[in-house]
Amino acid sequence: MIDRAGASAVAVGAIAVAGIGAAVYQGMSPTAERYGSTVHRERSAERRVALTFDDGPNAARTPALLDLLAAYDARATFFVIGRWAARAPEVVRATAAAGHALGNHTHTHPTMPAHGRRRIGDELRRCRDAVEAAGAHFATLPGGALMRPPYGHRRPGTLRAVRAEGYVPVLWSITAFDWRRRTTAERIARRCARARDGDIILLHDGSDQRPDADTRATLAAVQVTLEHFAARGTRLVTVPELVSGAA
Repeated sequence: MIDRAGASAVAVGAIAVAGIGAAVYQGMSPTAERYGSTVHRERSAERRVALTFDDGPNAARTPALLDLLAAYDARATFFVIGRWAARAPEVVRATAAAGHALGNHTHTHPTMPAHGRRRIGDELRRCRDAVEAAGAHFATLPGGALMRPPYGHRRPGTLRAVRAEGYVPVLWSITAFDWRRRTTAERIARRCARARDGDIILLHDGSDQRPDADTRATLAAVQVTLEHFAARGTRLVTVPELVSGAA
């Protein structure tokens, strides 16, 4: 039997656990906004969906993805890692020249809440420098250039640092889980097909671990996804186009 003191201790413990759980959710869920507003869905976007690709450029795979998007007259947003952009500047240029939007995904893909403003600023500046050295620029929204925190992880200080560097944090509303090793093109495509008007889909054209990651399952799923949305009359647009209302 628990006495009154014991019951109070249990209650305090439960509150603490709940508080930790809430903090984790707010710092990791792509649609949570208690730590600060982000772009993750545009509710007023009729017949428009945004495909976004993280962790490139991937010289071995991104060009094929660009060809596939062009075949369906689709536009996407690519959140690039700076060190990979420095290795494949020609892919960065080709992505921008094809009408796709570029966003900052840091230089080395760190877990940003584990670092202070100085490290965050350095990561963002080095990524920007690599993209600009390739002859391209980040797309913008009112408030700043596009930026996506690695893993979507953030805390209030993270978002303040991002905005102080002139960026708008962009997350997502649909996760395709294409980074999982045992996933298949069919599973990825099914998750993408859940998207409705105004959703932002998270996919990957690379990996933070290696510049030539095998993304063939994603490529196959993207083709199915493009066919799916074409049949519905849904346009695949960049994040700025989704937000601005341009189609």
